[in-house]
Formats: sequence, structure tokens, C-alpha cells
Amino acid sequence: MYDHLLGQVIEKQTARAVLRAGGVGYELKVSLTTAALLQVGSEQQLFTILHVVDGMPTLLGFATRSERELCRKVLAVGGVGPSIALAVLSVFTPAEFAAHVRAGDVAMLKKVKGVGQKTAERLCLELRDVVTKLDLVTAGERTVPLAQQPAADAIAALVTLGFSEKEAKEKVDKVRGRTADPTTEALVKAVLQL
Repeated sequence: MYDHLLGQVIEKQTARAVLRAGGVGYELKVSLTTAALLQVGSEQQLFTILHVVDGMPTLLGFATRSERELCRKVLAVGGVGPSIALAVLSVFTPAEFAAHVRAGDVAMLKKVKGVGQKTAERLCLELRDVVTKLDLVTAGERTVPLAQQPAADAIAALVTLGFSEKEAKEKVDKVRGRTADPTTEALVKAVLQL
């Protein structure tokens, strides 16, 4: 329904952004990779997916077409919803995810919050041929460290991804001392890989 939105970034959290386009503020769920590229006050284009489950619409936003296309393919796998798809795209770049799927690296995929043995096996089985055909651009898709209040932002991001607030706080505290990179993105990735 919506291909993309072009507008000003009004608000940004680690896994959520508000983009004002045409006088309307659109709330989008985003991956850590996309969130890292957004700057409040700047004009940004986000490629979108409108995902509707049980009459509840969710607008997903992506900085690149390749990230959006990969998300569409991941969402097509049985038992995978937006939270798991965004968690996968928060831990891996599209190219990294495709490499793990092609290699059948179930153990690596299981490190993502919400991905168990069966889901990881389904992702590898159902997407092995699909990811080979996708044009996964890697240039310019590096993640940019998020600044300011990394622990609080990491907790908010984890709550958005399905953790309880208590569980998110405990896990962030657990990984904070072990990670050399204290950015929000690094903390969230470390928790998702526990």
C-alpha cells in the first residue's frame, strides 16, 4: 500500500521512529540498523511495509530497499512476525543474514531473541534459494553508533522487541559490563545474542 515515506524525522528511539510527511506523523517500527541512520530534524526517506495482523496495522520502516525486501521474505516464513523480523535485521545486516541462511548456520540465527531451533531451521530451509536471488546492497549499510543514554535507549528498544521491562533491565545490566562498546546498538545486539 505504501512504498515509502519522505519527511522529517520528528522522534527517534532505538526501535521506533516518527516521520512527519505531508503534515501527518507516521509511527514506524524500525530495526537498529535503520534507527542508527536516522537523525531527528533531518529529512529522511523510509521504505515501508504495512503489516496487519488481526486488524491491527503496524507500519515498518527501512533505510534501504534491500532491508525491506529481506524483511518481506522473512515475514513470509511461518511463525515469524514483525518483532522477530526486526530483531533479525537488528542483529545482522541483510548481507550477513543471507550468508548465515545460505550456510545453514542455525546456531547463529538462534542467537536472535525469539528465534528458536525450529524457526531457525525454517528460515534456512525456506529462504536459502530466496536470499541468493535478492539484490542485497551492502554499500552504505554500516551501522552508526547511537549516542546519548545508551542503557535507557537499549531497554526501550528491547521492550519494543518483546521483552518485559524488568527482563530488559536485567539483560542490559548483564551485558553492559562485558561490552567494550557502550552504545545503545551494541548493548541491544549483545542482549539479542545471549
